[in-house]
Amino acid sequence: MAAFPPKLIEPCILAGSRSGDVVLDPFSGSGTVAETANRLGRRWIGIELNPAFVNLHEQRTAQQAIGF
Repeated sequence: MAAFPPKLIEPCILAGSRSGDVVLDPFSGSGTVAETANRLGRRWIGIELNPAFVNLHEQRTAQQAIGF
């Protein structure tokens, strides 16, 4: 696992998308990219195979659900 701080992810999301766009994170781990994308007004799709990280991701992003 390589956890990235939101400050590292934010410039990438801002440079590669506009508000309302969809950010894809194919290795979503704990959900930092999804959390950051949501805060920046982007929708997101996260993919994770490890059940432990799926549960953590769901807990972190449950309150941010945007009906996607």
